[in-house]
Amino acid sequence: MFHQRLTGVFAGLAGAAGVATLAVGAHAVTGANLDVAGNVLLFHAAALLALANAVDRPLIRLSALLFVVGCLLFSGDLIFKAAMARSLFPMAAPSGGVALILGWLAVAAGALLPRRS
Repeated sequence: MFHQRLTGVFAGLAGAAGVATLAVGAHAVTGANLDVAGNVLLFHAAALLALANAVDRPLIRLSALLFVVGCLLFSGDLIFKAAMARSLFPMAAPSGGVALILGWLAVAAGALLPRRS
């Protein structure tokens, strides 16, 4: 139950951050990074909301965790770069992208496994 709530909370926060990021990007001189970051947050907020109802499966919990880490690193780095003109740390966005890809692969693998009774 706690994992469901935590996943749902992050889904809401990611959705809100995605909308805010896109709104700021729409008014920025060059908002390309913000557009990408906002879209990644919104897409994964929807995915996390769906996963919140299935976190009783270990691979689904793992995918939710990977989505959270991926969003923080990937979108966080793009937003930080847009605001500060430098990266959070070297390879932050690519590391986040890898986490997001692994999260989607965990969703696929989790869908193949039978549910626990």
